Amino acid sequence: MRIGAGWLVLAVATCAALGAAQAAENVPPAATTLQPTRQTEGVVKVIVDFARTLLLTRPASTLVIGNPGVAQATLSDDKTVILTGKAPGSTNLIVMGADGAEVANVIVDVVAAGGRLVTVDEGTGRTTYNCTSRCDPVQSGEQSAPQSQSTAPQSGEDANPTGAGSP
Repeated sequence: MRIGAGWLVLAVATCAALGAAQAAENVPPAATTLQPTRQTEGVVKVIVDFARTLLLTRPASTLVIGNPGVAQATLSDDKTVILTGKAPGSTNLIVMGADGAEVANVIVDVVAAGGRLVTVDEGTGRTTYNCTSRCDPVQSGEQSAPQSQSTAPQSGEDANPTGAGSP
């Protein structure tokens, strides 16, 4: 347990250092980074809880998003896709025309607004933190595995209720 606490302290210290380093950077305004893009392949960056337009060269009718927990995609019209970042991470977007032909195939990279992501592997699981002036845990969109319930008998219970195999 003491080792896990050490990693957490290291993660928080790293977050503080990254937050200070970012504050010192010359970061372009958010409006510049959210300009419409005409990409049909490659990587499109979106900020969590922000929308960005993807302008298509050909009409589209179907959108397929790999992980809807990371990003959402909707057609505004037949040549404009609205991408919305839901949680930090990466997924893909496939855009198809009415004839079923692929119009675009891009990777959607969703990043936290104004912060840095730090992932701590604690042995029992991984936790990702969004670090600005402090580090806050990020929801991953994944559901944790249900806790397994023990089927071992409780004290005072008969471990072999059928009596089979008993002398």
